Amino acid sequence: MPLIHFINKPQFNIGIWRIEDHEYNPVFSRVLHPNYHHNFNSYKNNKRKIQIHASKLLFEQLSPGNELYLKNNKPHIKNSDKFVSISHTKDIIAMIIATYPCGIDVESSERDTSKIKHKFLNDNDFTSGESNKNLIQNWCSKEVLFKINGFNDINFKQHLTIRKNGEYFSGYCNHPMIKFNSTIKILKFKNYCLAFNTNYTEEVNVAV
Repeated sequence: MPLIHFINKPQFNIGIWRIEDHEYNPVFSRVLHPNYHHNFNSYKNNKRKIQIHASKLLFEQLSPGNELYLKNNKPHIKNSDKFVSISHTKDIIAMIIATYPCGIDVESSERDTSKIKHKFLNDNDFTSGESNKNLIQNWCSKEVLFKINGFNDINFKQHLTIRKNGEYFSGYCNHPMIKFNSTIKILKFKNYCLAFNTNYTEEVNVAV
């Protein structure tokens, strides 16, 4: 069973799915959640096709009977007041379905982000050191914040700040169009880093 991890909480569910190439069925995938990347079979990147198909299969596990669709490049659940976010890396898909605006990100813990840290770290982030673990935690946390609202002009360094709060992280978005904060949980499984928010509070002003 490609569903390798499942988290069930009152306010959110999370599933982690291992991608297996042999599962890809273009005929079946056309009728399964047809409005989620409706033209994906025309994509030239075969790996991307398999990732989209796996996302549909994972959604079926987390929210059976509901329909996943894409709007403004963000996943949504039809006729539902719940929110959904999806992330993928290599052979892993991660998905969260929550009662609040949510984001999720999964990355290989071996990914080297040191060469791009100047693009996403600011002086208020919880670390500016060279530890790859801390850099990955910052990167994943900011990806979560970005996916919550998904404004294309959000600048990771300028608008997003991550602070450490015990075993959790506090994320702040201070964008001219939206200001909010979220508690972010980071888990490590195998050689992956998984980040997701456990709440969401929109504010008029956020001091960072």
